[in-house]
Amino acid sequence: MKNNTVTIRDVALKAGVSVGTVSHVLNGASRHVGALTRERVLSAAQVLQYRPNVIARSMVKRATATIGLVITQLNNPLFVPVTEGVESVLREEGYGIILASANDMPGEIQAVETLRSRQVDGFIFMSLSVLYQGDHLLDLNRQGVPFVVINRSLEAPEINRVLVDDIGASRQATAHLLNLGHSNVATITGPCADRLSAVKRYQGWLAELTARDIKPRPGWIVAGDYTYESGYQAACRLLQTVPHPTALFIANESMAVGALKALADAGVNVPRDIAIVTVGDPPFAAYTTPSLTTMALPVMEAGRIAARLLVDWLKYGRPDPAQKITLPCELKVRESCGSYLKTNPDHPQVPGLKALS
Repeated sequence: MKNNTVTIRDVALKAGVSVGTVSHVLNGASRHVGALTRERVLSAAQVLQYRPNVIARSMVKRATATIGLVITQLNNPLFVPVTEGVESVLREEGYGIILASANDMPGEIQAVETLRSRQVDGFIFMSLSVLYQGDHLLDLNRQGVPFVVINRSLEAPEINRVLVDDIGASRQATAHLLNLGHSNVATITGPCADRLSAVKRYQGWLAELTARDIKPRPGWIVAGDYTYESGYQAACRLLQTVPHPTALFIANESMAVGALKALADAGVNVPRDIAIVTVGDPPFAAYTTPSLTTMALPVMEAGRIAARLLVDWLKYGRPDPAQKITLPCELKVRESCGSYLKTNPDHPQVPGLKALS
């Protein structure tokens, strides 16, 4: 029997229970249904590959079978895989997405108001990795509105969060440079005044140096704002320090590209003169000159997990306790750190990149 022809009555017949019991179990109102009966219903639904009729369910529950996904910038390379991850789960579950962008907190508040007027069933936020929480999100929480946040600073214990291990990523990136023999490791930070990811990546860099009894030079900490231009300007400032650092940990890939340009303009060879490791692994990172060694963020997986948490809330009720899931990052070794060509001597040289001794 194809799953698009299976009805709730088919599930009830196979499980040997009433239609009402199946409805209670599948809609999460199963507190008065025995554990064995509940298991029998779920097993029957799985065997028959039952999928709920979301249109009919929407009419009964006054739900719209749509989710609001709020992100910062539609052209940010990180948000494409997040959206793909979210969509892959929601499509399978019969939900649609309404996408909204918000470049700042007032924009996010407006996006929430607009999406609520469209009667979305819940929200996923990956819009601002900010230090402050946002009263509008705390209001949603108090009102019982289903939502999940990705990499947001929301400390209320009942809020469902999917986090990227930014501290672990920056520690691993810094450790990689130190393990290559560098002790003069500078950093170009993100906007630490208001961005959670920037603060955590700076903390990770500092923690790894501290763990190895290395004291960073004050002039080797230069702030950027996650843009190409700020990476360019920060690298120019670092080149004015004496002595120069021999390695850079750069808090995101856009600033790393800007730094590559500044170093090339100054005649500095990467990685011979200065090695670089950054955070974020969009497709272009493998095609810069030299290609960037990065800490790949699990953003697609974060989108999938966030969507699954939200769908489960809508199907079975609010999770208790709330979920806090932290995802590790993966080191992608390429040419900019100086170890790739040593371990891959047969790899073609990038034009202009001198062979490493």
